[in-house]
Amino acid sequence: MTECIKREAAIKCCSFGRTSLGLIDELRRIPAANVVEIPATGIGDLSDGYHTFNGLYHQRMILFAAIVKQNKDKAWKSYRHEDGELCFGGGWFIVGIDTPEGSYTYHYENKDFDLFDCEELPVAKHWDGHTEKDVARLLSLPATNVRKVVLCRDCMYSQTDERGLWCFNDYENCLSGDDFCSRGKRRDTDMRGGG
Repeated sequence: MTECIKREAAIKCCSFGRTSLGLIDELRRIPAANVVEIPATGIGDLSDGYHTFNGLYHQRMILFAAIVKQNKDKAWKSYRHEDGELCFGGGWFIVGIDTPEGSYTYHYENKDFDLFDCEELPVAKHWDGHTEKDVARLLSLPATNVRKVVLCRDCMYSQTDERGLWCFNDYENCLSGDDFCSRGKRRDTDMRGGG
C-alpha cells in the first residue's frame, strides 16, 4: 500500500526534474503488481484488504469520543482555532483533551460535532506543538469508573484452612489465590491499597 500512485505518473512527475534520476530508476523497478490504484471513489476507500482509510478514521473518531466522554473535565471542542479562524476555512471543528503529558487534538467534520460530549469553547486552546507521534499522551489519562481488581488471596472475605482458600463472601472455594474476586474487598493490612 506504500505506492498509491500509478508508476507511469510518478515517472512523468520525476522526469520534470522534481527529484533525482536515481528515484526514476527505482520507480521503474517497482513491479506493476505492487502499485495500488486509488479507487475512483477516493483514497478513503483504499483498503489493505481488511480496512479502508474511511473505516479506520471512523473507528478512531468513535474511540476518541469515548475517551472524551470519560474525561469531560479535561476535554473541549471548538469550530475555531486559537487564532479565531474557522478550522480549515469552515466545515470542520477541533476537539482536544488535556492530559498530564500535554494536550492532544483531532479535527473532524461539523456533522460529528455532537458526538463529542464536552465543553464548547469560542476558540481552541493553544496548540502545544503535539503531533501524531504524541498520541501516547492519551495513556497518561487516569482510568475512571474502573473497579479495582482484588485477587482472592488479598480479599478480606477469604481464609485459608485445610480445605484451601475459602471465600466467605461467595461461600465457595477459590480455585487459587490468583483468581479475581468478583465481590471482594482488600484487607486493611494489604499495603497495595484498593477497595
